[in-house]
Amino acid sequence: MQSLFDLNIGMRMYASNGNACDVSIPEVIRYYGEDEGTKAIILYTEGFADPRDFMETAKIVARKKPILAMKAGRTEEGAKAAASHTGSLAGADIATELIFEKTGILAFRDEEDMCKAAMVFATQPIPKGNRVGIITNTGGPAVIATDELVSAGLQIPALSDRAKNILKETMLPEATISNPIDVVATGGGQHFRSAMEVLLNEDQIDSIYINFVSAPFTDTDEVARQIVEVNKLKRKPIVCNFMTNMSLERFQVTAKILQDGGVPCYPFPTAAAKALGALYKYHKLKEREIGLPVVFDDVDQIQAAAIISEAKSSGKEFLTAAQCYYLLSLYGIPVPSWRISNDVSTSISAAYEIGYPVAIKADSETLVHKSDLGGVAINLKNDDEVRNAVIGMKNKFNPPDLKFLVQKFLPGGKELIAGINAERELGHLIMFGMGGIYVEALKDVNFKIVPITEVEAGEMITGIRMSKLLDGLRGEKPIDKNKVIEILLRLSQLIQDNPDIKEMDLNPVIAFENAAYVVDARIKI
Repeated sequence: MQSLFDLNIGMRMYASNGNACDVSIPEVIRYYGEDEGTKAIILYTEGFADPRDFMETAKIVARKKPILAMKAGRTEEGAKAAASHTGSLAGADIATELIFEKTGILAFRDEEDMCKAAMVFATQPIPKGNRVGIITNTGGPAVIATDELVSAGLQIPALSDRAKNILKETMLPEATISNPIDVVATGGGQHFRSAMEVLLNEDQIDSIYINFVSAPFTDTDEVARQIVEVNKLKRKPIVCNFMTNMSLERFQVTAKILQDGGVPCYPFPTAAAKALGALYKYHKLKEREIGLPVVFDDVDQIQAAAIISEAKSSGKEFLTAAQCYYLLSLYGIPVPSWRISNDVSTSISAAYEIGYPVAIKADSETLVHKSDLGGVAINLKNDDEVRNAVIGMKNKFNPPDLKFLVQKFLPGGKELIAGINAERELGHLIMFGMGGIYVEALKDVNFKIVPITEVEAGEMITGIRMSKLLDGLRGEKPIDKNKVIEILLRLSQLIQDNPDIKEMDLNPVIAFENAAYVVDARIKI
């Protein structure tokens, strides 16, 4: 509240639901959403008693007006699940971030940034795109602003020939006729006005960013009045980096003209650029259409439920390898050919049936991360290699339920990971990222809330840092992203139909140019 007061932002209403014995956050948001005088909603929360109710409300309200939100307690310990990569990588507060994303809420981690963004939402229209026209009367702040704007996904397009011709007639000879438009330090109100009008009439400009440094040898009040006059038109959003000496009464008057005229002004170029970036991000959230979840009709939900019921009735916490692969196949999720064996002879027979080369994996409820413990042998090309692998694992592990998964070995391809983690009161989160043995070290993964749509599945793939590796670099073949998207969509449906699954790791998922397979699976119920 104090920050908003210091920024001279009008505060229409304030509500604190305390311990929420009879008033919930969704109720307050619904009320603000219907209030015509409320331009933007600021939300601070420490958690949601009913995440689903909040999501349903926020999704509706955020379409009508921006919700700027911040959640405290992001570093709270105790949310990590040690049994799976998916659980440990989810972190303490990933669910709240995903709720904000799913509902179109602008998330902030800094209360100052949130309040400063509220100032621009309270006074400016939402831009139609990410193209910014910059006006400045000094060089340095424009460079700083450009860096921040580009980092926020905004573009600084070139001006049209028509615009340049107008500016050549209206600007001082020393002015820079480009984008940014530098009216130079001696530029007055008419120069700023001409630059603003040019940008208003440029089809390839969606918003206007102004660096206004108060020079003692210009009529700063007239510059401010011209900015205000254009701002009143509300044709395109305008933000202003007003750099001045506020100890001087003269410039206090200039600042008041801008403030009374509803021009959002910030003392630093980065702050102004961040505010404009928030406007554009909200535009993207409003325009984002994710569609509806895909429903596959070639799944066997009854058999899948029977597998999980059988495991629960036997008191098991983890499904066996056979149960995992059978469950995946019931939902059309591709896995390499496999057999379960008990000893050397049945392992060799299984390898013959599948065809060399094969992989051997120790299978026991007590062996969680098999590769870390030496419970995986790959690229076995003959009977002797299978025999040695099985004997070695028998000598190393001796649980009463020890069996062996014999599986077709698939060389090459990109190692990915997909997973599921149950989130209290919310349902499940689905994960995708770069997989293999380095997944915990790389942590190049992202999450979505189940159910996901085809658009969201695609965003999961393109959203990881190393996504370009999947497109093929230096002569490598790209993976078939559509096959990976289908696995994610089928996994989403599987978990919706079988909510008793607590955690799932599919690591690795091997993706090739024209196929993708789940090579290893671990499922906790």
